[in-house]
Amino acid sequence: MRSRPTLLSDLSENDSEVLEKLASNGRTWIVGGWIRDGLIKGGKRDLDITTELIPEDIVKIFPNSLTHGAKYGTVVVRIPESDSEWEVTTLRTEAEYSDGRRPNIVNFGTDIIEDLSRRDFTVNAMAVSYPDGIFIDPFGGLSDLNSKVIRSVGSASDRFSEDGLRILRAYRFVAVSDDWEIEDVTKVSLSNSLNMLDSVSAERIGMEFRKMLEMPGSSRSISIMAEHGALQKILPGLCPPDNYSPTGKLAVDLAVMFTNGGVTMEEATSRARVGIKATNDEIQSLELLMAIVPEKSLTSVEEVRRFQVAINPSQREEVLDYLKAIGQDRQDFVNSVDRPLNGGRALVDGHTLVKETLLEPGVRLGRLKDFLHRIQVERGLSSKSEVLSLISEIDWENDDPSSWPKMTWP
Repeated sequence: MRSRPTLLSDLSENDSEVLEKLASNGRTWIVGGWIRDGLIKGGKRDLDITTELIPEDIVKIFPNSLTHGAKYGTVVVRIPESDSEWEVTTLRTEAEYSDGRRPNIVNFGTDIIEDLSRRDFTVNAMAVSYPDGIFIDPFGGLSDLNSKVIRSVGSASDRFSEDGLRILRAYRFVAVSDDWEIEDVTKVSLSNSLNMLDSVSAERIGMEFRKMLEMPGSSRSISIMAEHGALQKILPGLCPPDNYSPTGKLAVDLAVMFTNGGVTMEEATSRARVGIKATNDEIQSLELLMAIVPEKSLTSVEEVRRFQVAINPSQREEVLDYLKAIGQDRQDFVNSVDRPLNGGRALVDGHTLVKETLLEPGVRLGRLKDFLHRIQVERGLSSKSEVLSLISEIDWENDDPSSWPKMTWP
């Protein structure tokens, strides 16, 4: 055990208040990621606390606490003068896991070493006692942190069988930077335990997967997941191109990897919904991206103008990121095209068209209005009279309205 006084100096006033009240009633420690991240860089971070106090005692000290996890020993502490929350967990000794997620029985304990022994990786199995600041590191977490090694606490296969989500957390650690490594025994157990992902909900898998894609070393992590078969396990057909660097935008990265794996749009969207519970917005973006013919996209001024109007700013950014990721960068060309006047809003409305054509409201009138709007945007027209003059170019009385292009992109 070694003293780490600089860690405690990172505590906020509210952090210290919560810790003081707990420690005055029973032994208390700071654990997990707060210590790990503090040893790396310091700064503001979420505080995880463990204590010998049982949940009922914690709630007596902090009556506004949330107790939905109390049967597993966890209480979310709230104090009146702060919007922050603190997760406080009673020391535990756990029995077997039958569902690959939560222990069958939780026995509250009194030994911090035993509590740390059930954690996932050594870099998360460190603690600092409060208020004396004694650093507790029974499994060599600091050494592994300095060496940037991901190593399971105790038996790697046991740790992964307890909670399948730990598999994805290991890959996420690799994504922290390009120089983290998974220790050999842990790596073998990792690739041999992929069936445990069947016990993890799609929501939890999706949450970890999104976090990983956003990290600086996600390229290596994705590569290792593909090598182990983890990508195929959670999203069949997902195949990263060689040396692919994820963008951190889920729809973009899925579109690149599904397309590279030869997966159709329909299959991709179905797998994303089921495998990681992709949101409706993410699915909509994925459909948009996978509908693109890269070599023919955004190659003319007319199309760029339509692109600037037909889809929202977030989707435009995703499209440009997607094209860049597959070697079809269009950013400079898009930037060179002047944006449509008035935001590209239609200059001619339905009422005006009824007066000009005597058409009854309906499909033909609606499609004609949409067609004129498209031509207005593509040609950069700026006045109502210019748009109305287009009516003479269209056989709007006899043409099949379904043949008129819509104001859409692509």
